[in-house]
Amino acid sequence: MSKSQKLFRYLWRINAVLILFAAGAITFGVGALLIGEFGGRTARSREAEAGIPVAAAADTSAHLSLGRASVVAGTNVMRADLSLDRGGKGFSSGGYSETRNILFIEPDQKEAHWLLPDNDHIVSDSSDITEGTDRGSKRLIATAVLVKSTTGSPETDGGRLLLFDASGRKIVEVASAVRELHLTSLTGGELIMLFERNRRLVVAAFDPGSLTKRREQEIAVPQPNEH
Repeated sequence: MSKSQKLFRYLWRINAVLILFAAGAITFGVGALLIGEFGGRTARSREAEAGIPVAAAADTSAHLSLGRASVVAGTNVMRADLSLDRGGKGFSSGGYSETRNILFIEPDQKEAHWLLPDNDHIVSDSSDITEGTDRGSKRLIATAVLVKSTTGSPETDGGRLLLFDASGRKIVEVASAVRELHLTSLTGGELIMLFERNRRLVVAAFDPGSLTKRREQEIAVPQPNEH
């Protein structure tokens, strides 16, 4: 056997060992990822089952979980989001959560109440409108949420734009077929909302106390001049 043939045989053996080692490392890594994902999903499922029971959503068998409540700024009202955990379909897919409803708890009331009558919609956007800049003086005036169907695309489909007070008892439907809520603000003694409806920008103004709509105006968006 020539020296070149011996060298080739040694290199082949070394490559075989390296390939075997790499295959073992990949197998171990994939197994660890699968075990980690399965364990994470199992833990989330057990946590949801151990929580406060709520009505299931009609579009999925996944468990809904009630998040930790927080005090609404400037009030004694507490509220908590009801979320649905969407785990990734594969071990390499990341999961995400959807807000399906909002629960309001008032200390002087024996029963809490929900913002929406069911858990079959997605709260795709939410914006709190407050007055005051300091933490001690900040007070929530109202909250705007965009509620969309669970079918279709949340990015392109329209939904209902709602405005409600700090207790969640006074609810106003601002508009339907709204694709996106751009901003909310308290300006000049009015609640101002800018949103997109039917491929047009719309500005609406509301009374901060009664949440009564004062005016609504579509905003024309001109095309840039072409030179």
